[in-house]
Amino acid sequence: MNQVVLSATKREPGRNTARDLRKNGRVPGVYYANNQEPVHFSVPALSLRPVVYTAEAKMVQLEVDGAKGRMCILKDITFDPITDAILHIDLLGVAAGQKITVEIPLHITGQSVGIRNGGVIEHVMHKAHVLVDPTKMPEHIDVDITNLDINQSLHISDLSIPGVEFTEKADSVVVTCVPHRVAGEGSAPAAPEAEAASDDKA
Repeated sequence: MNQVVLSATKREPGRNTARDLRKNGRVPGVYYANNQEPVHFSVPALSLRPVVYTAEAKMVQLEVDGAKGRMCILKDITFDPITDAILHIDLLGVAAGQKITVEIPLHITGQSVGIRNGGVIEHVMHKAHVLVDPTKMPEHIDVDITNLDINQSLHISDLSIPGVEFTEKADSVVVTCVPHRVAGEGSAPAAPEAEAASDDKA
């Protein structure tokens, strides 16, 4: 799995400090880990792009003031409700062999036989919660739809990835193939009163 290195600077906690950092193009954050004191830091806003704006699960190496990198994952992120600017991030420290629950993107692969038969693919679940060793965490999980025909679905129970335990409900639908609907198909028939009125005008 690819790792992203974040070079951070230690900061003092507090709203005023956080506000001043944002004015200077930096994002405040907190690093948490079991049996460790939280570490308050800030990073350049632009450095978060490969961590936040990605369709892959990423491991982060946090280097605070040049210290040895801490292995962690993005746990939470706060956006400005108006500008969508990143206001704050939380990083969770992880260790090899210690399984964690994370969201992994689900990528559709293959050409469904259902599409060739006139069906339409509906990608229902785009991410799944899994329990996994962080050092063995996949960036994404491929879902092969080659054999998926019309009126068939793939569920979480159909996915099997070595070292990955899905925590979603087994019957949760990941992707389904439905019949193509022609425009106007399924519209309600005219009411008897409307049909009678039409006959009177004929």
